[in-house]
Amino acid sequence: MKPSFKPLLVLFALFLFAQSAHADQVSEGLKRAKAQNKEVVMYFYSQYCPYCDAMDRDVLGDGTVSATLKKEFVYIRVDVDKMPGHGRKYQIRGYPTTVLAESGGRVIAKIPGYIHKNDFWKVLTYLKGKHYRTMGLGDFLQSG
Repeated sequence: MKPSFKPLLVLFALFLFAQSAHADQVSEGLKRAKAQNKEVVMYFYSQYCPYCDAMDRDVLGDGTVSATLKKEFVYIRVDVDKMPGHGRKYQIRGYPTTVLAESGGRVIAKIPGYIHKNDFWKVLTYLKGKHYRTMGLGDFLQSG
């Protein structure tokens, strides 16, 4: 009986397609941000992270937060289990991590860990108001 490599080739092709589809999602989001002149919120998470689950449920799952992310920013979710290259590219060291970027893609801030909803609103205010042009995120959060 001859061994068949066809199932392995199909699995490999599906893996490559999944990787490129996710990579395209990130690059398309960055292109859209530039075209629409909107700041970017990238959320790096792992399926196996309890803090990510909590942030999804308590913060990002909130209807008002979700609607604001979709309307005011380009929001990109990055599943590091499916797209490990992006975690390396952005030097993500733990999950969850929220990355803020200008419309051109320049990273403004990386915020590791769970962010409480009230603090997340402050982060979005910082980004939307373009306060990053005059002060760092830490200074902004302490100012008010």
